[in-house]
Amino acid sequence: MSRRLGIGLIGLGEIAYKSTGGVLLRTPNVTMVAGMDPLPEIAASYEARFKIPCSTSLDDVLKNPEVDAVVISTPHDLHVPLGIRAAQTGKHVIVEKPMATTLDDADDLIAACQEAGVKLSSKEGGVRYQPATARAKRLLDAGVIGDVMATQVFGAANKPESYWSGGYSGRVRTTWRRSKAESGGGILIMNYIYDIYRLRYITGLEVARVFAEYDTYRTPVEVEDFIAVTLRYTNGAIGTFMASSCAPGAAKSGIRGTRAAGNRIFGTAGQIVFEDGDLLVYTEIGGDGLESGSWNQLSFSQDFGDDTYVTYFERFAEAVLEDRQPDIPGEEGRRNLEIFLAAYHSGETHEPVTLSE
Repeated sequence: MSRRLGIGLIGLGEIAYKSTGGVLLRTPNVTMVAGMDPLPEIAASYEARFKIPCSTSLDDVLKNPEVDAVVISTPHDLHVPLGIRAAQTGKHVIVEKPMATTLDDADDLIAACQEAGVKLSSKEGGVRYQPATARAKRLLDAGVIGDVMATQVFGAANKPESYWSGGYSGRVRTTWRRSKAESGGGILIMNYIYDIYRLRYITGLEVARVFAEYDTYRTPVEVEDFIAVTLRYTNGAIGTFMASSCAPGAAKSGIRGTRAAGNRIFGTAGQIVFEDGDLLVYTEIGGDGLESGSWNQLSFSQDFGDDTYVTYFERFAEAVLEDRQPDIPGEEGRRNLEIFLAAYHSGETHEPVTLSE
């Protein structure tokens, strides 16, 4: 494939600076063309590092004929209005997670992209390209742990107070993470929307019902810093999420002293555990090179983070250049969002929420 997809960046803050820019430089079939951010000092520093023209003008990206697609990395409530504007100018759209803060907004973005004939993808789906995720799906499809009975997601961090006004880098001073309207929520939607997509992708199961309790204990924000969620899948399996951003003794990246952190899938004949990019697999059946009746550790050489997103952008570019559906279309982002918004609604009403089919 000789042509490269021209990428424009809308929002040049933490994720664009720390991750996306470097990923795009290593993606063989894309070219970074231009970027914009409303803060002139942020636009200037991005231009200095990545050597592309950056300004404070959205039109400099959307009216640039070399820009085929945009990556939107802004406060969450701006994903949809910016995505719709981009679609209306004929640009394909990638949005950082979550794709929106309401289902109505997600529907509006999907409809706008369909009407404009452009591709839409929600970036949390990139976890499907992690080697451990791909291998876990292969193992589950091969039946080595039997039928899925349950899933578990657990994680605890202790985010510093500075995170809420400047992220982890402090490069951009902002307050959107504190705001429920601007962010859509706290630890669940900010950090664990990757995990619900991973479990949906691996198992092929959808969530039918959600119940949650959450609160804000130690953080001066409008969003939750501790949440517990129970899921019922369409096949009758159950699932749990336990997540915190305010756990004393936890590092910003996770809690110590437990091997329960991460994702776990319980089957009728075994378990699959995600741990630091590796898989731990117990199977009573064996198969696919695994020893039955004991734990098997599977390690992978590919980088857990950035290399995964090289594949994500490469596959999205292929979809655009070949005029086919992206691997992770906007509808997938909407489904992930629906589950977590249902959890928030359940936490407010203290009642379970049944999802649409």
